[in-house]
Amino acid sequence: MRFLLLLPVLLLGAGCASNLSTLQTARPLAPGQVQVSLGAGAFLPVGNLLDVVDLGIDQGKQLKRDIEDGESVNLSEADQQRLLTAGTALAVAPPGIVNELMIRAGVAENLDLGLRYSGISLRLDAKYRFLHSGSPEGASEHTRRSFDMAIGLGGSRHIFKSPALDALKVVEIKDFSRYDVEVPLYISWDVGDIFKLYAAPKYIFSRTSLDQALINYAEQGKPVTGFDASLPARVNSHFAGSTLGLSLGYKYVHLYAELTGGYTFCEPQLFGAKRDLGGATFYPAVGLAFRNGASVERQPMRQGPAKR
Repeated sequence: MRFLLLLPVLLLGAGCASNLSTLQTARPLAPGQVQVSLGAGAFLPVGNLLDVVDLGIDQGKQLKRDIEDGESVNLSEADQQRLLTAGTALAVAPPGIVNELMIRAGVAENLDLGLRYSGISLRLDAKYRFLHSGSPEGASEHTRRSFDMAIGLGGSRHIFKSPALDALKVVEIKDFSRYDVEVPLYISWDVGDIFKLYAAPKYIFSRTSLDQALINYAEQGKPVTGFDASLPARVNSHFAGSTLGLSLGYKYVHLYAELTGGYTFCEPQLFGAKRDLGGATFYPAVGLAFRNGASVERQPMRQGPAKR
């Protein structure tokens, strides 16, 4: 039932929600190799954050109807707190469908770089492989197996405000900005260039800066509320979780399917008290990657013993 109530926000925020996708394995691109991928996912917060957003959306719609009907609006302090909390939740973790475009390039042995565009955000990241073991050089491309681990570091900046923030109807958000720092650990097992299993435990720190007011005037200029509608200048949140996925393909084209799950921690100070906006968070995603023909890796960093 709560998911059905949130569905309009998911549709409204298409391409404008938080992106938790991985859509890559621990195996880096070879130097000079380039990969372009298209992906789509859905940011699905559950638990307390979803409850807060549901209440805020319902109340915002009712206030909007009252204003349009010319009825007297008396917003209590409790009502205001619910709207403020819901507005903060939508700013920190906007749910929705995300479309993404990512370009990756191998720049050195065991190191590649990526640039990802996700509707309202740009992300630059680097991935360095520190462990490789598998079949010896010369093994068949169809039967060659490898195990890899890599560490990553990424930074994102949200360059546009998400339309999902308008779902409360009477909340106006200005001067929105958000920065994310992501540290993933990539782990993958490859069977040739055909089948790959991968995991990516990750931690993401987010800082959201905004200037929000709960005063939105009707067409006649009547104020919605006379209460102080300010929000904290900055809100920090933390995500800890992991991606599990698989990839199928060969040489130039690969299909990815994955599920990211974890927990979002966020407790901003509102009205002199902490408000828990955290909860379990899920992010299913799929992607299609195209790469050039430089698919043969050069000398790996660390080669495991040959199998007999």
